[in-house]
Amino acid sequence: PRLTRFFEANPGISLRIEPINSVSMLKSVHVDMAVLWGIGGWEGHKCELLLSLPAVPTANRAVADQVTQLGLAEAVKQLPLLGDSSGDAGWRAWHAAAGLPYAPSRSSLTIPDSNSRVQAVVDGQGIALWDDLVAPEFDDETLVRLSDIRVENAGYFVIFTDRPMSQGAEAFLNWLRAENDRSERRA
Repeated sequence: PRLTRFFEANPGISLRIEPINSVSMLKSVHVDMAVLWGIGGWEGHKCELLLSLPAVPTANRAVADQVTQLGLAEAVKQLPLLGDSSGDAGWRAWHAAAGLPYAPSRSSLTIPDSNSRVQAVVDGQGIALWDDLVAPEFDDETLVRLSDIRVENAGYFVIFTDRPMSQGAEAFLNWLRAENDRSERRA
């Protein structure tokens, strides 16, 4: 919803937004940069943390009830853990933060697209790591936080390609940084 402010501040600049779910996709599309959720460590790519948003395990109410019955330590072994574009990196980081061995069920599922992954959690397909991006779903209790243990170093990173950035992309990146600063001042 904030993109209107970008265009008002930058008349004459056109943007093309591509859905990119992984750093490997940067080789197959012509973009100046990507914004990806993760914990960093995109080998061979320069990246910058744009927005820090610690992530916690989440589920719908029915799966949350199963977690309560099993206990969280057992639930993350038995129930499907839904991975993101980083595969299991986020889940490995969460298990380390929780002091638990990483030993998920074989029915784990990776869903790189965030919209599809949140819908899978809403539909009860498993447990996923989420942050305040899904605050409306937390607020209306469509999704439930299963633990206060967070992946602290999670967030949204700008991943740079090896191509020079266009003036429009530089303007957009500066605008993203300013929007983030504005949001942090309000928090």
